[in-house]
Amino acid sequence: MKKASLIEYLAYWLVRFFSLVVIALPPKANFILGRALGVSGYYLLKKKRNLALKNLKTVFRDEFEYWQIERLAKKAFISLALNIIEALYIPKIDSRYINKHIRIENLKFLDEALKKGKGAILLAYHLGNWELSNITCSLEGYEYKVIVNEQRYPLLNELLNRYRQSKGCKIIPRGMALREIIKALKSNQVVAMAGDQGGKEGYLSEMFGLPISTPSGFVRFAANTHSAVIPAIIVRERRFYHRIILEAPLELEGKDETETLENCLRKSNAILERYIREYPQEYFWFYKIWKYSPFRKVIVLSDGKAGHLRQMEALQKIADGLGFRVYSKIVEIRFRNRLAKILANVCAGFGLDIFELCISEESYLALRRASADVVISCGASLAGLNLAIARDNLARSVCVMNPGIAGRRRFDLVIMPKHDGSRHQKNTVITDGALNLIDQDYLSQQTQGLLKVITPDRALKNSIGVLIGGDTKKYKLTQRLITVVSSQIKKAASDLGMDILLTTSRRTSDKAEEIIKKEFGGLKECPLLVIAREKNIPQAVGGILGLCECVVVSGESISMVSEAAASGKYVLVFRLKGTYLGKEGRHERFLRNLESEGYIRITQPENIADKIKELIRDKPPIKKLDDRAKVKEAMRKLL
Repeated sequence: MKKASLIEYLAYWLVRFFSLVVIALPPKANFILGRALGVSGYYLLKKKRNLALKNLKTVFRDEFEYWQIERLAKKAFISLALNIIEALYIPKIDSRYINKHIRIENLKFLDEALKKGKGAILLAYHLGNWELSNITCSLEGYEYKVIVNEQRYPLLNELLNRYRQSKGCKIIPRGMALREIIKALKSNQVVAMAGDQGGKEGYLSEMFGLPISTPSGFVRFAANTHSAVIPAIIVRERRFYHRIILEAPLELEGKDETETLENCLRKSNAILERYIREYPQEYFWFYKIWKYSPFRKVIVLSDGKAGHLRQMEALQKIADGLGFRVYSKIVEIRFRNRLAKILANVCAGFGLDIFELCISEESYLALRRASADVVISCGASLAGLNLAIARDNLARSVCVMNPGIAGRRRFDLVIMPKHDGSRHQKNTVITDGALNLIDQDYLSQQTQGLLKVITPDRALKNSIGVLIGGDTKKYKLTQRLITVVSSQIKKAASDLGMDILLTTSRRTSDKAEEIIKKEFGGLKECPLLVIAREKNIPQAVGGILGLCECVVVSGESISMVSEAAASGKYVLVFRLKGTYLGKEGRHERFLRNLESEGYIRITQPENIADKIKELIRDKPPIKKLDDRAKVKEAMRKLL
């Protein structure tokens, strides 16, 4: 047993004193005291409140409004406080108290099981006042034993066990459970075992449609000793009056041991789920229910920028490939106005959360309803909100790109590109480019989808892919530039006998689109021309990257260049007119980094045709950008 600390000694004597107070008070006063403690706990114990809300949202996300879930959480705190009051009242509880305050249904199931002489396993759950159900069984005259875990605080653990034993309930410490359980069952006694909270050693079963760690020991004991397994539920009907319901014994059915185990756990969880739905406030919501299951909930905070969203989708894809069952919810965040956005982020830099006042009501309600194990955002604008949502959900926080004034150290994981001038920190993964969805499976799927859409009259030749972006704050796709680029691509295709597959983006200007349509519309060498703002094809970028041998990309988009560099094709990048020329800004560092690593080749617009022909003729080795391995390892540790 662990040695008790000074703080525990103080807590122990405080509990003893509080127990004397509870015993001295009449039931009505204890009920008022319990409610007051429950409501106080709801408001004062923020971490436990957030955990309860998170669990309730996970289970009832589609059934209740958020205000209803908050009300349930408050009722759960009150129920727990009343359970504690009753546990402290155990020294005064006797058979007369049990007969007055507890109604037992279907006791015949237990009596019939014991008549067979094989003992009985009462399957107890963390629903209602399970401590009261323990002493009820022994006070009713049954030889009763309960398996207990050693609690964190030895003195309080010893006090609770003394209370149990004073009412005839015998204790089996978990460390010596195997031999004692078999001995008790062979002696035709009743043994209480947990039917939920499987922990690290539990078996994965389903409850509320989600995988959950479930204790499996009771199935094996029942199979070996032929004892009946009887689910036992206790629920509070009013004040200190309860009802214990014994369900029919679980049938151990199955072709083999594994199927028998799974069938039994599924039936047990179905019974527990039914009662939780009927009495949700009675369940113990104050532990991490899905901690030891592969189920993970992810909230993706979107600022409406397509490039940012694609990077976060790429991160989700990496998480999906780690063997977890990932459930994702994308919440688009809209600020009330520009000033509110600036104010919220400045305050976040000082650790102040005022996002409730600064984001739209729709965004706020969506966040309140969502439950998360991981919160993902991209860039600085939502970094502070990420931290706030992660804190409320007791979740891990992940930021893609530089979180700005929110600070890297406050996040569990930051994934930053090298061109942001990143220094290595323990929680930071440095990437060469922007995260993206590009891999061989993705390219294959997108290619097949694109071929169904374009259905060319003739078979495609080797192709030149062209990804045209557009104007940003610092870069301009001028009419002269797009004219030169178009001429060069047509010349290369004509000289090499290749096809052209071209798509614009939603940022491409009207004037640039007009030139592109004039140059490539109706051109036999261009079987695919996508004007994104007129009729976008979702598979355009992925399909073009899958079909082309060489791709030409405008250099203003870090995301688009990164996708091209990850495709395993020759990548030519031409610069747009911008303020970065002659300066070492983010974009210039990004392009230089990728060029120095051999992922791309930067060329002047006037040299595009010659560069394409040189690549197709010489076929130099291709180096593919792939940051996934290091990001995957970081996500595995995080999840």
